[in-house]
Amino acid sequence: MKYKELLKNEWVKTGIMLAIVVIAFFSIWFGIRFALGTEDPLLAVASGSMVPTLPVGALIVVQGISNFSTVYAHPVNGDIIVFHTYLPGGPSLLLGHPDEDELIVHRAINKTLEYDSYLGKEVWYFTTKGDANYLPDPGIILATPVPENYVVGKVVGSVPDIGYIPLDIRTTTGIETVIILIILVLFVEIAYSSFKEKRKPPTEPQS
Repeated sequence: MKYKELLKNEWVKTGIMLAIVVIAFFSIWFGIRFALGTEDPLLAVASGSMVPTLPVGALIVVQGISNFSTVYAHPVNGDIIVFHTYLPGGPSLLLGHPDEDELIVHRAINKTLEYDSYLGKEVWYFTTKGDANYLPDPGIILATPVPENYVVGKVVGSVPDIGYIPLDIRTTTGIETVIILIILVLFVEIAYSSFKEKRKPPTEPQS
């Protein structure tokens, strides 16, 4: 009996509803990651280096790459790849771990297959460039090729403006706004449920 009464509590019902929403969100998110074969399947474009192909605020769909020889490299219509920033020649380059968490979205304009003595195998290196940039990355004298183990995947789709939502949420103001909205939704839900409960006609006692 106490269990049934607990389930009638508006706070409990709201908590259960939020838990279901959170579980559904993470289930969909991990499903997308598995389907596209990458840990970063959805990203927001934060800079104008790929304008007009990918405007700022676009949400891009990223697919993992299992065979890097399939990446098409061309100055005009090569594949757009997503890769980590790194320090050329640093220890992390040898180990295959990026020095920074920042991700870059640029076009592959050239690629070469070279033997890496440290890894003991042939590795693809990609020369990249933003469509709006005059020079290849990093744009100072010589281009710096990106090794395949720093590549997250290639862009297979994009939606304009939707990416502004995650970009805004990453800021302090955006986080505060989301928290306030969640609190407001909770209070509105509880207040509306209480109002409906009060409007119900009293139950007449059975004779």
